[in-house]
Order: sequence, then structure tokens, then C-alpha cells
Amino acid sequence: MSRRALAVVAGAVVLGAVLLGGVRMMRPTGTSSFAAQTAWGEPNLTGVWRAAPLGAPSGHDTFNLAKLEALYTPEARARMKELSANDDPTMRCAPPLFPRAAMLGHPVQIIQRPGFAYVFTEAYPVFRIIPTSARPHTAPQYLFPTHMGDSTARWDGDTLVVDVISFNGEGWLASALDKPTNASTGVWLTSDALHIVERWRRVDADTLEYQARVEDPNTLTMPWETPAVTFKRQAVERIEDVLCRPEDGPDTYLTRLGS
Repeated sequence: MSRRALAVVAGAVVLGAVLLGGVRMMRPTGTSSFAAQTAWGEPNLTGVWRAAPLGAPSGHDTFNLAKLEALYTPEARARMKELSANDDPTMRCAPPLFPRAAMLGHPVQIIQRPGFAYVFTEAYPVFRIIPTSARPHTAPQYLFPTHMGDSTARWDGDTLVVDVISFNGEGWLASALDKPTNASTGVWLTSDALHIVERWRRVDADTLEYQARVEDPNTLTMPWETPAVTFKRQAVERIEDVLCRPEDGPDTYLTRLGS
């Protein structure tokens, strides 16, 4: 069995264990039922969370995308002019990387276990397994690029700081509909040199804050920092599974997913 196959199998086994052991415990019964810490003493981020949609449709920029656009290198800009909305990987139902996934306005679910956090997305369903013990990234011989990258994390007080590398260079940082200026192309390239540092912090029992710092020396002249994204707790036990299939028309997927 190949290393890639082993990694996929291992991920599936871990995911199954988490789902069987963790989803049922999340039964919202009021704010007071959500402990500030887990049973093993970490800040408790567990729950289903949702933020308002963010971006720059029709030039209304709510995610600092004008700054991001200004940071693209001349070489990246030249390539961006050759691409269109049809080249957005989500048009093939590929999952958007974070922080773009945080902009969509659809729920995410976090489950914690000792030493790990698991992040699930409802839109373009995918899961992330994030070690939280400050351990190194996956060893190079087992590391292969993916849409979501390879994550490892540590706690900085009440904030989970997640370091993400090993992207495949196919993801976009925003949607083709996001055009903060009249000159915007709606193309938001990344490369396989992409490096993202995320900060997840529970502000209170019903509020989670997310922020990211994006570095990509192959496409950006300097790092770009996102605004803080405010997620609010949802009174549901779990997210839904709404698959994106190319044969159903990826361009209308989010519309069909609903608000």
C-alpha cells in the first residue's frame, strides 16, 4: 500500500473514531452548558459555528481583499489575467482552503480530543485533523501537498495557533465574485509555497474568533493578514453533509446549499 493510501486510511480511521465518540456529546441546552475548558484542561472550542458571509462582491470589501490584491507580484498578476472564474478550483468541487472557507457564511464544526482538534466544513464537505500538542509537521517522507495543507498547532493562552504548510498550489484565497476594485480580475492565486498561520479563540460561550496570516513568496510581495472573523454558536448538534458534485453544476452549489 502506498504512503498516500496509508495516510488516507489512517485519516478515515481517526475520523470514524471521532464521529462515533464525539458528535453525540454536543447537545446545546443553553449557554451555561458549554464549559470554558475541556475535561483535560484546554480552552473549549467544541461546537457548531457560523459566521456572516465575507468578501468583496460588487466592490463592497468586507475582508481586506483590496490589500491582498495589491500584494500580488507582477508575475502572479500576469498569470491571473490569463485565468477566469472557470479556473476557480471550486468549479471542480475542490474544497476551499482556510481562510477562504471561513468567508463562505456556512457552518463549521469543531470537535476536540486530547492532543487534537478536528474541523469539519458543511460547504464543500471536508475535515482537518489538527494536532494541538505543538508537535512538528508530518515528516517529509510522508508529507504530500493537499488542498487543505498539513496542520500542527499549539496553545498560546486561550488561542489555538495553527501552522499550515504543504498546500498543492491550486487553491484560491477568495471567490471569482470578489472584486474589490474596478480593475479586479476575480482571480486569487496561491502557490505550493503557501504558508498560513491561523488563530482560533473562543471569546465567550457563544462566540468564536478566527484570524489568519497568509504568506506566499511565489505570489505575494509580503504577508497578508485577514480581518477577524466572528463565528456564532449554532443551536444544532452537527453540521449537514451537502456534497458538491460536478455533474450537479458547481457554479450553483452554494445557492442550492442555501443560507
